[in-house]
Amino acid sequence: MLRVPAPLVPAAVLVLSAVGAAWAQEPATATPPRPAREATYTITSRLQLVPPFRLADMQDDFQEARLVAREGDTATFEITYYPLHEPEVGENSQWRTDYAGMTEYLKPAPAANWDGAMQRDLLKELRAAGIEPDRLTDRELVRQVSRWAMRRARATKAFAIWCVDFPGGRASVVPELRDAFERQKPDRTWTDQQMFDEEVLGRGMFYNKVHGSCTSAAVYLATIFRALGIPARLVVCIPPFDPNDDQQARLFYDRIHHHEVRETVRAALDGMTGFDNHIFNEVYVGHRWVRLNYSTLGQPILDSRYFGLLTHLFTCSDLSEVPLPATWGARYFKYPADQSQLSSVNPYRLISVADHFGANATIANPEVPPAELRTATIIGLYRQGDKAVPAWVGDSPWQQGRVDFLIAYREWIRGGYLQMRAFEKRVSHDFVLTAPACPEIAVQLSGLKLSTGDGSFQAFGARIAPADRAKIQRSVDYTLRPRNKSDVYRWATSPDLPALRWAASDR
Repeated sequence: MLRVPAPLVPAAVLVLSAVGAAWAQEPATATPPRPAREATYTITSRLQLVPPFRLADMQDDFQEARLVAREGDTATFEITYYPLHEPEVGENSQWRTDYAGMTEYLKPAPAANWDGAMQRDLLKELRAAGIEPDRLTDRELVRQVSRWAMRRARATKAFAIWCVDFPGGRASVVPELRDAFERQKPDRTWTDQQMFDEEVLGRGMFYNKVHGSCTSAAVYLATIFRALGIPARLVVCIPPFDPNDDQQARLFYDRIHHHEVRETVRAALDGMTGFDNHIFNEVYVGHRWVRLNYSTLGQPILDSRYFGLLTHLFTCSDLSEVPLPATWGARYFKYPADQSQLSSVNPYRLISVADHFGANATIANPEVPPAELRTATIIGLYRQGDKAVPAWVGDSPWQQGRVDFLIAYREWIRGGYLQMRAFEKRVSHDFVLTAPACPEIAVQLSGLKLSTGDGSFQAFGARIAPADRAKIQRSVDYTLRPRNKSDVYRWATSPDLPALRWAASDR
């Protein structure tokens, strides 16, 4: 998931309207093995998209699509999802000979640029790790090698890969995105080639044991699997709506009546912001294309960790085949300059959505708890040095002036890794500290959010209003009282919530 930087100075960027039109109108391939609509549960949406997209690629195991309209540099598609469909992952012990003719997805490519030396070194490393490719089925090979590959490589925070094009089959920085590319260098003295080998070119990433974003990791894995004789390619996906737009989120949640599906998407997207997309792999396993998401072979469409409902837009044999610098790269680094206006920086917008329980389907649909935090029960108020604060928090929140105390609370929704951000967005930020015969002290959330991620400790940072600092009385027990403004998203206080006290020695 990406975060949008401050906009750059506007510059002319290729929009590729004609190319986008060609992508949208390409005829669909043979229908993948999906259940009949009336035999399962489906969701049908209309989405307005900015390239890249290709109609043929939008027909897969989990969805089907049709072009509805072209609108300038965008297109509107109707997409029908099959969220409950989970195809089995087969296997093939004769994969090396059976797949040898799939040269488009095996040969070295501009980004997945393996060569004979890398192939030999790769096999040597795998054998040292106890992995013998010729003794494994394709399924077991992909599972073992993907886990090994992700463990052996560190992750770089640099994100320059969307600034790079491949004219003549060679990586090159697009001039309009040169400034953005330079800002991603961990060291200003680095050459372009060093950056390419850090997150763009598969061979360089293999030898440097590194990868970058999801786009970069997909190139890294594709390079490794091609060198092993497993056909590999990249898929481009987005969420089912723009998470930056609360109106689209409400539209989706209000129209989805399958409780588990709705709450899975909510757990994935509630609180998400920024430029949101995911690029990962497909590998040819068991005589068919199967999704590989990092080390998860058989990645489902419905997943609370990856946008809830993955929407497939585009497939490419190699990164060099999709002009990301002229499409998403330009939008990410330059928005809003010279970009189609949808609902936010994200290159997609949900227009409508409806779901359908097939007439011939028997689908269990039990109620499930909402995958969002609606009430937070305050159980602790902690100042610097309090023994109840985990050691990993340290003293930096106080030393950096980010908090005066922490507000710890009880509730935690399993799997909702953005729940604190979503709750903070909707709940009141205002509290008062009260004590007998003392003036009230205004308190606000500071923006700090701390959590172990497993429900054992979670807390928001709080700061006293600057104008009220002089009101603090030493050696006085203060009670925290929330100023709730919503009946849905609110604070509660535990009956045994300890008081907050400043000692006479405190500054």
